[in-house]
Amino acid sequence: MKRFLTCLLCAVMALGCTKEGTPQAPEAPAEPVDENGLAFAALSVINMREKPDYAAELGTQALMGTPLKVHYRDDSYWVKIETPDGYKAWVNDMAIVPVDQATLDAWKASKRVIVTNYYTFFLDAPRPDAGHVSDAVWGDIVEVTGTSGKYIKVRLPDGREGFVPAADVTDLRQWVASRKAVIPADAPKAEVEQARRKIIETAKTFLGVPYLWAGTSIKGVDCSGFSKTVYFLNGYMLLRNASQQYKTGEPVDVSQGLDNLQPADLVFFGREATEDKPERISHVAIYLGDGKIIHSSMLVRINSLIEGEPDYYSRKPIRACRIIGNQDCGKGVVSIAKSGVYFND
Repeated sequence: MKRFLTCLLCAVMALGCTKEGTPQAPEAPAEPVDENGLAFAALSVINMREKPDYAAELGTQALMGTPLKVHYRDDSYWVKIETPDGYKAWVNDMAIVPVDQATLDAWKASKRVIVTNYYTFFLDAPRPDAGHVSDAVWGDIVEVTGTSGKYIKVRLPDGREGFVPAADVTDLRQWVASRKAVIPADAPKAEVEQARRKIIETAKTFLGVPYLWAGTSIKGVDCSGFSKTVYFLNGYMLLRNASQQYKTGEPVDVSQGLDNLQPADLVFFGREATEDKPERISHVAIYLGDGKIIHSSMLVRINSLIEGEPDYYSRKPIRACRIIGNQDCGKGVVSIAKSGVYFND
């Protein structure tokens, strides 16, 4: 639990912000807080809203198997929860499964798999024509209870059981160990270049995915949800919003142009500070090299920052940061392996 809370504290550096720098709505006064409430995200992607209302703005999303903190339940079916990166918002009570600390610890020690296909289904029998128990997306995590031929038998966070094609999942510990983008700051040049390639390869698999305000899955992403999800799938846990992400990692100076940037760096756009108004970060992209970026803007697409190019993106970068090699050292970037969120050790 202590290490879980450590990861949550990474968000302290950017309190008061929501997606892309929008001021956060004030907390409801005198709201009771249950510091010991814990839960799992129970659906393939859960939608977290800024208020306990289906018509309220979508704040963020969480993937199945994400450990959560529970802060408050209203007198209907809405629950206020907190993600490991510190984002608080509301979900309906069927989207989560409350657990105690012992259950969470047992889950962290259990054999689990992570979905590594873009999209799949948990089935009620180990055959392709079986009925659906639930859909599943890239990054969902479930417990393993057995095998049956080319299928893995799994238990979902809410206790439902099903079968998933073995080709669509990977053992979680093996998957984390295989994340080649997570490297030490003093890694050899070849490893650094490989890490950058892994980020870019993952980012390009999202090409054409539609923009979704607050989206953080292959079903749809906003700009910072895109960068967060791409890095998560490579073993990193980033803060939720562009207005938070630019303060993490190693700053990269873009005041004089793009020369200091390296592939996989995050590039930020927005309003530069003036005498009358402060700086405001409102958009983030992943740098590809050669003046190109990939980002979620109407859909995930590639643009050029070089004027005159046919795919020129006219907004000027005002900030940039380097995530690669800057994890687990107090810079607001945490590796999945050492976060304490998914494992006890």
